[in-house]
Amino acid sequence: MIAAVSVEHFPHLQIAGAWERPPGDTEWTVPILDVEEAIRTACLRWQVVEITADPHLWARSLEILAAEGLPVTEFPQSAARMTPATQRFTTMVLERQMSHSSDAVLTRHVSNAVLKSDARGVRIYKETKSSPRKIDAAVASIMALERAMNYQEQPTQAEPFFIA
Repeated sequence: MIAAVSVEHFPHLQIAGAWERPPGDTEWTVPILDVEEAIRTACLRWQVVEITADPHLWARSLEILAAEGLPVTEFPQSAARMTPATQRFTTMVLERQMSHSSDAVLTRHVSNAVLKSDARGVRIYKETKSSPRKIDAAVASIMALERAMNYQEQPTQAEPFFIA
């Protein structure tokens, strides 16, 4: 999933790319080259100030995009990062401090997510580890919003975007 968030007082979130396994297709894999091309296309469409992803599965793609001169960073999905990011996202949604494009994939993935609390705080999870109900768009949105808001807290240019 590729989530894009504008950097402004009232940020706007949209899904810039979505890929999902068709029901019953056990051979399907994420088309990595298509994802990389969608990121390049997003960078041509918007003034992208950062591309961020968890390097766990995307290290090669991040390396290639960085070698092309794109603004790549890493956002490992650790509890230390995801807890405050999830809290910020949840607060901004509940307090209507952001807008979104009403994308069906985003809506479904956010609806599939379950908030769980532990000693480190609240984070989102799938309902069960083996659940086919995906939350990738929700995770990408949380990451992109967190990076955009951190960027906004520093001096900025006019309306750049973050993608995750």
